[in-house]
Amino acid sequence: MTWFRTPGDDGYADARGALVRVLAADRSRTAGAGVYLSGRTLLTCAHVVNAALGQEMFSARDPGGVTLDVSFPVLSATETRRARLAAWIPPRSHHRGPVPDGSLGWAGDLALLELGEEPPPPVGPVRWLEMARGQEVRAWYGGGQPFSFADVRVAAYDDGVGYLDGQLSGAAVDEGYSGGPLWCAADGAAVGLVMGRITAPGTALSAQHTVRRSWGLGWQSVLRELRHAGALPGGRPSGPAHRRAPAAPGSGAGAGAYYSSASDAALVVETNSGSASVSVPDSDSDSDSVETVRDMMVGPLHLLLGDPTARAAHATAVAAELGLRAPADGTAPSVAELAHLLTRTERALPTLAESLAPALADDPRGRGELDRLLALGRMTDAARLLSVAEHHLVRTKFEHLCRYDPGLLPRAATAALPYLDLPASLHAARLAPATVAGVLSDLETWPGDSSPVPDETPRLPALLRVVEYVAAETGGLACRALQEWSGRVAARLGIHASALRERRADAERWSQRAATAGVRILVELDRHAKDPAGHYRSAVWRLRADGSAARAATGTDRPRPGHEIARLVREIAGGTEGAEHGVVLVAVSVPPDALELPVDEWDGAGVDEYIPAPLGEDFHLILRCPRLRRRSRTGAADLTRRWNARHRGEALHADRAVGGRAGLIGLLKTTHRDTARVLLQGTAPQRGELLPVCLVMGVPIVLWDRASRTGDPGLDAVAPEGPVDGLPERVRHFRVRAYADTATPARPALVWEDIGMPLPDELQLADPAEGLAHSADGPDTTERAI
Repeated sequence: MTWFRTPGDDGYADARGALVRVLAADRSRTAGAGVYLSGRTLLTCAHVVNAALGQEMFSARDPGGVTLDVSFPVLSATETRRARLAAWIPPRSHHRGPVPDGSLGWAGDLALLELGEEPPPPVGPVRWLEMARGQEVRAWYGGGQPFSFADVRVAAYDDGVGYLDGQLSGAAVDEGYSGGPLWCAADGAAVGLVMGRITAPGTALSAQHTVRRSWGLGWQSVLRELRHAGALPGGRPSGPAHRRAPAAPGSGAGAGAYYSSASDAALVVETNSGSASVSVPDSDSDSDSVETVRDMMVGPLHLLLGDPTARAAHATAVAAELGLRAPADGTAPSVAELAHLLTRTERALPTLAESLAPALADDPRGRGELDRLLALGRMTDAARLLSVAEHHLVRTKFEHLCRYDPGLLPRAATAALPYLDLPASLHAARLAPATVAGVLSDLETWPGDSSPVPDETPRLPALLRVVEYVAAETGGLACRALQEWSGRVAARLGIHASALRERRADAERWSQRAATAGVRILVELDRHAKDPAGHYRSAVWRLRADGSAARAATGTDRPRPGHEIARLVREIAGGTEGAEHGVVLVAVSVPPDALELPVDEWDGAGVDEYIPAPLGEDFHLILRCPRLRRRSRTGAADLTRRWNARHRGEALHADRAVGGRAGLIGLLKTTHRDTARVLLQGTAPQRGELLPVCLVMGVPIVLWDRASRTGDPGLDAVAPEGPVDGLPERVRHFRVRAYADTATPARPALVWEDIGMPLPDELQLADPAEGLAHSADGPDTTERAI
């Protein structure tokens, strides 16, 4: 691949970043070179290991698990690291015997070394390509000195060996170069390893002598040797620390390969240039499959981009998106070269499709060829679903939304894909922005829905369906932006517009859902100036699941103690149709000076009952304060806006740091204008100053610790930042535990102003007094719906 190049100041930075120096045992000299593969793994020649250990150059005897001193010239000329021998492929003759001294060629001769830890940048893996005749390559002395480079040309490639010829100027490949990479700047890749040199006889130089010729092992031969020895990840056995591979026939008792089960010797050879990532397959079958797909892509590419001018324009656009360099001379890559990029480089194919699709809207044949390309791409790991630009946009949007509503993605995905087992990345109820990349990676590979699609067009991918549900739940400008993004991607994929409209309608219906209300009990508490302390006058209404309401009892004629009101509430709740399904919500409206009233602790158990029955244990007991709610001209609109935004944003922690009453007002008017949840922190006097501000300014959900005297609410177990609709149930669980454990002093109080739930005085205005009998002992036997 010569037309698409990796960026950089020059064409050699990647190779120098991967160059390894192998030192002799006494650290006094350079034994040879090596190359960094990935992780903790290095590759070099077996004869370099022998030289470092002071052994005969072509000794086939395995050294065992020895350690060598190595360094990375790009990091430091003096700092060394220890590397353990992880795989050993000894030198052997082409007849599979020992290598005689003075040999001009041999086979095998590879070793994998394992570092104790991964090296830091700028050390990094290089991209690898096959060696071919005519490539101009560069080698470096193991010490990595900038002046030590030797430029040579692959004059011939025969039987896995590349013969390298250099000019009579500059450095020549010599001792200390073996094991280093042969770097082809034109391809931006390493193509093999330096193995040896061919020297002239020790006689007077003549025109018939071979000069400046060396040889290297092509990358395809390196892979073949490693696979044969089982030194690739797929062939590495598990078991004890060292296992010996079967000896090659005729190679002697010492031949074979060593492996370490502790070694990750992962031969992951890839490069990252901007957004591009190119990988070498781990097996011959994988490689053959990719090559087959590449060959099959040539036909559609010829039909779509047969014109070199158009091919140059689209290829240049793709290269820019992938972070690759393209020639500025107007030339175009070959169709085969473009096919190679599409099968090897992540997101290259959808990025090209994004460039091509707009011009194919009225070209059925061209659209068909693009669909064929996309289908072929699904047979490779590199294609992915989204282009570089598409992925960047949706990732940015999702990360932003996760900051304000961590539960949005799991909630939308669960609704969008009800019949699929969601990927592990979506199992958590709340997601941090940092997890979005993993979620997108998983959803890109997830299957689409099974709903019918017109004209045999592609099905809507799972990711696009999730995006539609996220958009519907979000609303506003973010919704429109995500829907526009989804429409563009669907058009690029050839998805019929009606299929997207149908899924969008599903998402709209879901976003307008209303939770099943269940049974709700409204209680109004009030007291007169002369009423006894701890006694309140009460009125109780039932709200049925269908929204109808009826006065159930009134005690406004006389004040009652808390336990009597609690017993009344229990009896009314227990006698209401549907109360057996779920937990009944009891909403208690109190005057402003009673917001600290421990209504949740009022015990409604009868005299003969064995188990206590505080209201806060058996019901979702919440507080309301209509009088404060109405002390703002914009209070109703503020409440509606904040309630509808309750799934977005985080809770505001209101403590001394907010700056008192004035500071909290400023926050709720500016940066927290749509905040729906406030966690009050502070002493009782501080809460008494801040709580009215929250309620007057329409904050629908306020949580605080009624028993706190120090300012620390002690409510972490309630998870105030958790899914908002589950907060009343989490508070109920906390109360059950707290009432039973005297070591838990916290007593949570929760204001919960659901805009769909009427206020008691609204019911009073619609409730005719005639025909209603109110009993002090329990609910009446008749109800009137209003």
